[in-house]
Amino acid sequence: MQQLGRRGWLAILLTLFGVGLVVFVGLQLGGRTPPAQQQVISVGVAIGRGGLGDRSFNDSANEGLIKAQQEFNIRSRLLELERDQQEANLRTLSGEGHNLIIALGQEYVEPLKTIAQEFPNQRFAIIDAEVDAPNITSVTFRELEGDFLAGALSALLSETGTVGFLGGASIPIIQRIEHGWKQGVLYINPDARIVRDFAGDEGDFSGFAKPELGLELSNRMYQQGADVIYAAAGRTALGAIEAANLNGKIVITTGSDQRFLSPDAVATSRTKNMDVAVFTVLKELREDTLEPGTRVLDIKTNGVGLAPLGEPLVSAEIIEQIEQIRRQLQDGTITVDELAFN
Repeated sequence: MQQLGRRGWLAILLTLFGVGLVVFVGLQLGGRTPPAQQQVISVGVAIGRGGLGDRSFNDSANEGLIKAQQEFNIRSRLLELERDQQEANLRTLSGEGHNLIIALGQEYVEPLKTIAQEFPNQRFAIIDAEVDAPNITSVTFRELEGDFLAGALSALLSETGTVGFLGGASIPIIQRIEHGWKQGVLYINPDARIVRDFAGDEGDFSGFAKPELGLELSNRMYQQGADVIYAAAGRTALGAIEAANLNGKIVITTGSDQRFLSPDAVATSRTKNMDVAVFTVLKELREDTLEPGTRVLDIKTNGVGLAPLGEPLVSAEIIEQIEQIRRQLQDGTITVDELAFN
């Protein structure tokens, strides 16, 4: 048998190395196609009131979009609101040929009903609201469980026995948030006194983008004896944070973790994980498993909860109490009543 020379052995080694490298890379990818080799998915996103930079609802949703872009080959176009242009924005995006259009928030419910009928072949998703149509996927949250935790924490942190609620507008979703929070407050302190105010009337979504009004309303509640305020108000909650700083009081916010804005005033944030919702929808779109209908994210699915608690505002003893309540919500020992609407 003819012996192999140095070049022959080198060729064999290079071949074996190449095969091994292919197998290794294949194992590392788990059979998935690298993002750069996947077909491009085009996604249009209709941003909610308050816009990007609200450090809450919209920013959290955008984090989910960014994560999906990093893992999948996604091209996105975001449209922010200028006045009341929800329907116009949806119509604009619907004419651009996107694989999916995502609308953020309840203010898009009625406009989406209209646009979904005009564009029956366009696929839509709406986050934090529900629209029943054959071309719409709705993702909602069982905020009540996270709000219950926020209410329990409000009562545990209060020294005066008076706590406040600031809502962005008097609309069903904010009323549900208040309802869940109030149950948590009364679970800890049945004799608690509750003061409340809203930055906008029913249907007035501009109340989510008025930090100055948030400051005014929060100052008023602190002056009425509240020492903890729960602010479910989008960008308007930035005014509540300022008021907490000015008055040496505490505020709990909603949306995404906002403790970094003022560690001495923001005890925590009730997180409604818009990023989880957006990423899940886009992952299913990529996998071609996205279906119309409604799904609900809750405390068990990491849809809602509280941002990490800690000093200087929350003691270890209170953290343990909140953790125990969280476990009881997860296993059903504690249940939170829904708010019924006519």
